Order: sequence, then C-alpha cells, then structure tokens
Amino acid sequence: MNDFIPALKDRVIFLGWVTALILALTLLWSLSFPIRAAFLMRSTNRVLASMEDGKRLSAPLIRPFPGPVPLGCWYTLAESDSLFFVFTIMRDGILVPCGAEISGGLVTGIIPLGGHARQVFDRIPREIIQIYSRRIESVVAGKGKK
Repeated sequence: MNDFIPALKDRVIFLGWVTALILALTLLWSLSFPIRAAFLMRSTNRVLASMEDGKRLSAPLIRPFPGPVPLGCWYTLAESDSLFFVFTIMRDGILVPCGAEISGGLVTGIIPLGGHARQVFDRIPREIIQIYSRRIESVVAGKGKK
C-alpha cells in the first residue's frame, strides 16, 4: 500500500506532462495556419510557374465552407472568381500532391503539383480521381454537412 501512492503520483505527473505537451502542440499547429498556408501558396505558385500554367493563387481561405471539409488548403485564384484546393491523393503508399480548380461549384480540373506527382498521376485510375472530384464538389455545394 505504501508503494501505491508514490507510483500513482508519478503516473499523474507523467500524464500531466503528456497532456500539456499535446495541448501546446495543438495550439502551435492551429496558430501557425497562416504561415503554413503562405508557404504552401508560394510553393504551389512556384510549381504552377514551372509548368508554365497561368494560374496563380492569391490568398488562403480559412474555413470557407461549413461542416466537414477534406484535408487540404483552400485558396482563391488571382484575377478569377474560381477557387483552388491543394490536397494529396494517396496511391500505392505514395502521397501525390494535387490541386483542383473549382469554378461554379464544379471541379474543372485536377492538376498534379510537381514532377514526381505528374509521373504517378498518370497511373491513378480515373475512378479515384472522380471520387476526389465529387467530394470536393459536394463540399462546395454544401452537401458536406453531416
């Protein structure tokens, strides 16, 4: 019985440290969104320029739609009313960075972002790309709510 109290105290202190660390990392992750979004926007614009694509991202959107949204980052396109969604497709254990242009609530095209992504993108079945397109369109249409 005498060993129980110190062991319990040690476990409570350890759990307190773990909880504090998780809370601090969560806070850091959520507060660093503008910086992460700006770096991703700059990187995506660099890739689009290297592909000689005329599209350029202008500003990140924070929570553009209510309800659950796919994991990724939403942007507005410069000199356009369209949106651009940067996300990844998982295929055969490989993350393929992609961007989807959304105009009028419809995905007008999914673009692989990067040289390796272009190589892998050709091997992704069209059905999987259509699934991602439908998910994005449903969020834009407001059907992503549960």
